[in-house]
Amino acid sequence: MKHDRIIGRQFLEGNDDVCVYLYNSYADQLYAYGCGLGFDRETLKDAIHDVFLNLLARRRELGGVKNIRSYLFRAFYNRLIDFKRHECDTTELTPQLDLRITVSFADSLIDTEQAARLKTMLEHMLNELSPMQKSAIYMRYMYEMEYAEIAEILDVTPHAVRKFVSKGLGKLRSNKDRLLLLALFSALTA
Repeated sequence: MKHDRIIGRQFLEGNDDVCVYLYNSYADQLYAYGCGLGFDRETLKDAIHDVFLNLLARRRELGGVKNIRSYLFRAFYNRLIDFKRHECDTTELTPQLDLRITVSFADSLIDTEQAARLKTMLEHMLNELSPMQKSAIYMRYMYEMEYAEIAEILDVTPHAVRKFVSKGLGKLRSNKDRLLLLALFSALTA
């Protein structure tokens, strides 16, 4: 976190090499985050490039940015919403994103039919969460972000982020018995 602040300050002071460093450090993370939200490859690449071009163009206006990582994730999230808004061609302030989280660990299971059932059930459970719950859980556990940092990205309070994570995990826990039974059944019939 302290490292991000130092890097961010160097960038804001005009060090162009830091922009390359930021791109190399965060482009893959942003891409993975966007994939987890269900966006296609081309949209993600466009959004990432737009974020970094905007970062360069608006460098002098970003003096109030305290955490460059939070800023990048927030800008990326907002850019994805802009793409979705344009795609839906609506005037909603916050369009409902059809966020889909995919699970890749099931691919390594030996029996593909049973693995597919398990994967489908887990994806269904994850997709029952609200978009904010999925985003908050994803950032909290995939990127180990603090609640305050997630709150800044999602433009909510840290308390709201805690509620999103808590309620989302509660929903997942309530369905864990179904998932465990399916996994056990798959193991017994293999």
